[in-house]
Amino acid sequence: MTEGSPGSSYEAAGVSIERGDRATQMMHAAVEATHGPEVISPLGGFAGLYALSNYTDPVLATTIDGVGTKVLVAKEMSSFVSIGEDIVNHCANDVLATGARPLLFLDYVASGRLDPGNVAAVVRGAAEACRPLGISLVGGETAEMPGLYGEGDFDVVGVCVGACERGEVVIGEKVEVGDAVIGLPSSGLHTNGYTLARKVLEESGISYSETPEGFDRPAGEIYLTPHRAYVREVLALRDSVEVRGMAHITGGGLPGNLPRALGGLGVRLGPGHWEEPAVFDLVRTLGDVAEEEMRRVFNLGVGFCVVVPVRQAEEALAVLAEAGCDARHIGEVVEAQGVEFV
Repeated sequence: MTEGSPGSSYEAAGVSIERGDRATQMMHAAVEATHGPEVISPLGGFAGLYALSNYTDPVLATTIDGVGTKVLVAKEMSSFVSIGEDIVNHCANDVLATGARPLLFLDYVASGRLDPGNVAAVVRGAAEACRPLGISLVGGETAEMPGLYGEGDFDVVGVCVGACERGEVVIGEKVEVGDAVIGLPSSGLHTNGYTLARKVLEESGISYSETPEGFDRPAGEIYLTPHRAYVREVLALRDSVEVRGMAHITGGGLPGNLPRALGGLGVRLGPGHWEEPAVFDLVRTLGDVAEEEMRRVFNLGVGFCVVVPVRQAEEALAVLAEAGCDARHIGEVVEAQGVEFV
């Protein structure tokens, strides 16, 4: 190295500590607003500390997931808050399906070149989703990795931890033939199937800024509709009826997820028993996608399922309606394994 020439630096290599610090400062207030007295660690520590109390025989439930290629839609639309909502709600629903109550959340945002405003928007969306669910956002990580991610590329991952008493765990072992399957409506695509949904839109020549025929808003806004959370509705339901099985309907659709809640039994569903958001028919029609493939990839309007004794089905629907959820009795448990659509 000659005299006066600049040496190597992290900044010159493409990673800016200053940009990371700025992003952290921008999200500080939103994160802190999710904290209750259970959070005993200050922001910026090496780990989030959460005081687990009021449990006699606690079981922890943990999950980790991402929002997949939905981030590419957010990038095209320059709209990032909903991605934060997506990852919180997706992970919270996974924890909920075990019988646990979601308690705390951590986020991870990785990019080729960190944009503090975009990262702060994602985390702000996560914080806004956490607050009404009673979830504390206790930590996170922003990673700038040029060379691994291209300019403008990013990924979002979330971790959620919940807890319940051992006797409150729901794993489908009590499900019986004849039990009722209650379907809770989705808000749209949620966070699954976007590689196919994006391909169909691209090949049809419809841009994200264009409003498809029969819709009242641009395709990008339709695709970015946030993943719905079911925490409040299901917790209310469990206070009133016996819930024997629960399934979060994500990648794999009803055939890939509902059997996980049935303890080795199967289910017969009536597709006409629930309403399907119009976005699914848009994908189906534009891409000429076979119905079997649609069912295998998308939730098709059912975002979460609960299994209850058939004698309590009407009560379950009433409780969910009172909680603001237009749930439907969509099928019944049968002896034969798998999911049958009739």
